[in-house]
Amino acid sequence: MAMSKGSIDYSEPEYAKPQDRAKVPYYNIDHRLVPETQQLLESYSHIAREKQLKHIHLIRDKAWDIRAYPCICLGSWLTPQLCRLPIYDDILGRVQGGAILMDVGTFLGHDLRRLAYDGAPSDKLYGVDIVNHFDISYEFFCDPDRFKGHFIQADILSTTSSELGALKGQVDVVLVSQVLHQWDWNNQVKAVEALATFTKPGSWIIGNQIGNPVAQGVRLKSLSAIVWRHNPDSFTKMFEAVGTATGSQWETQAWLRTFPEMGWDAKDGAWMEPNACVIEFVARRVS
Repeated sequence: MAMSKGSIDYSEPEYAKPQDRAKVPYYNIDHRLVPETQQLLESYSHIAREKQLKHIHLIRDKAWDIRAYPCICLGSWLTPQLCRLPIYDDILGRVQGGAILMDVGTFLGHDLRRLAYDGAPSDKLYGVDIVNHFDISYEFFCDPDRFKGHFIQADILSTTSSELGALKGQVDVVLVSQVLHQWDWNNQVKAVEALATFTKPGSWIIGNQIGNPVAQGVRLKSLSAIVWRHNPDSFTKMFEAVGTATGSQWETQAWLRTFPEMGWDAKDGAWMEPNACVIEFVARRVS
């Protein structure tokens, strides 16, 4: 997503619009089907191992036709992310105890299904996305009759959604992975300010995005976009700015991980700037 400009009335970059597959690199994603996802599809979705490769390609093709994000083409969404955070057990425990978790940029709701599989009550889970991939989500996980989570199609930056409005100040854990890095510095601050409105003292904002050991603005020629790359220091400064703007106070932890450490291929970042990596983060609202 990116801030609206010109005649665009939604917070997405131009490259996210549907594209002709023949004009875009199209990757085989068989190797993306990691053991954790195989187990989830087998045990939660009841899809036999020998049928899973065909299944993931079918779903990827349908999702790509809706929005042409690089991560959809690459199949990076097949690698679980939330459960790899060192505080995952704490997050799961909070939701099991009645906390509300909202996944912003939920896409197919992979992390929500993992929480449900691990014992979280799915009615406490909310998935928010600017584009509706929710029908495909149920098809991917084969759970329309079992998953009781709530999906909301809305733009967190400009929406008047009554469904989102009802969550203001009510969310205990905001998950936002692979979303914020699509903005420049100023618009990332604005986005986190919007996320903060859903929180209350004691809430967490957690997730990951593309980062860099050197905090900097980067122009990505392949996407015709300027984006901000955080390191842990700049990430803390962003939340200081958000706290000042919203009258809240935050404690942040952030750390860098390589693509292989995330379970991705090192070459996945070849089209980005040098030293691109992933920054994971936990921000706790103190007041």
